[in-house]
Amino acid sequence: MDIKEKMESKWEEIVATKNEREALFENFEDNKDRISELHFEVEIKQLQYMFLKREQLAELDPDNVTGAEKINETCIELSQKKLIENGYEERLKREGLS
Repeated sequence: MDIKEKMESKWEEIVATKNEREALFENFEDNKDRISELHFEVEIKQLQYMFLKREQLAELDPDNVTGAEKINETCIELSQKKLIENGYEERLKREGLS
């Protein structure tokens, strides 16, 4: 699977997880723990997507992507920090996202 296909697949996963989470809001009190879990699952999938974006940017002409790379790296760092603060450090390490 090429990088574009991987990114499209990951985006579909993100949308599916968001949709699953949204459906749970109909009965918020009974589902708030699962809603929280899915919130962080979306965050992790978005971080995975940014890692794929990093790969994609690495394949492009370096003169044309410097700004985009910096923005992507900043987003990765902020996402990692947020997930680590919320107890996901081990998972990030396990999945090679730290």
